[in-house]
Amino acid sequence: MKYVSLIVFLLFPFWLSGQNVLLLADNTQVFTAQRDTISIDSATCLQSFDPVFPIDSLINFSRKYIGTPYKYGGVTEKGFDCSGFVQHVFKQFGLELPHSSRAQVNIGSPVKIDSVRKGDLLFFKGRNIKSSQIGHVAIVADVSDTNDVQIIHSTRHGLKAEWLSQEEYFKKRFIASRRIDFESLITK
Repeated sequence: MKYVSLIVFLLFPFWLSGQNVLLLADNTQVFTAQRDTISIDSATCLQSFDPVFPIDSLINFSRKYIGTPYKYGGVTEKGFDCSGFVQHVFKQFGLELPHSSRAQVNIGSPVKIDSVRKGDLLFFKGRNIKSSQIGHVAIVADVSDTNDVQIIHSTRHGLKAEWLSQEEYFKKRFIASRRIDFESLITK
């Protein structure tokens, strides 16, 4: 029942105008609702409906911090470390993440680097390239037609948006990428 309010909210303007609404759930089922057919029962059958999370809004919000200085342990606009920045951005959208790249790597599902999309998280080794420990995290801000990945992250040189193809330092240190399950992180 947690999505009933959301669905009714999304459908209400269409119900008033009598327009058809096309809802996709899990990319496999298509539901149509019309002014004459919308009811609590049809909303209940859509409980598994995945709301569209505003990934572009999250990315645009994160971009406003470009140039913010690096601050070890920082979680505010005055300065961020890498995981503090990721935590801060996601928190603004009601999503709770831990403040540690080593803990954040356990959130969501693994995804191959050539399949990442906006909003995914990339994890890297820290300064010691011989170590296998995660020491850095970044948000995927864009993916080009050639599968180049743009990341936005807090580095010791401040918050930046960079293309991986142009950053040997990070390309060599890549460890994992994760797709966040936004539904499981939404603050109740």
